[in-house]
Amino acid sequence: MRPYVARAQELPPGGVQGYAPDSALMIRLRAASMRWMGRWPLRGLLAAQFAKAGDITLPDYPLPARAA
Repeated sequence: MRPYVARAQELPPGGVQGYAPDSALMIRLRAASMRWMGRWPLRGLLAAQFAKAGDITLPDYPLPARAA
């Protein structure tokens, strides 16, 4: 699962400031970006976040034996 974890731990553009803005202007900009997240051009950023789950590859495990 290392590729998935590595991608999930990457910081978004703007780094920590995107999660914890320290000024009124940055708080307003973050709120505006959240409102527009489902619209173009930010829709692609949101889709990329959900695409990370595609990095998970699991081995084929044998089926458990049935109890008689």
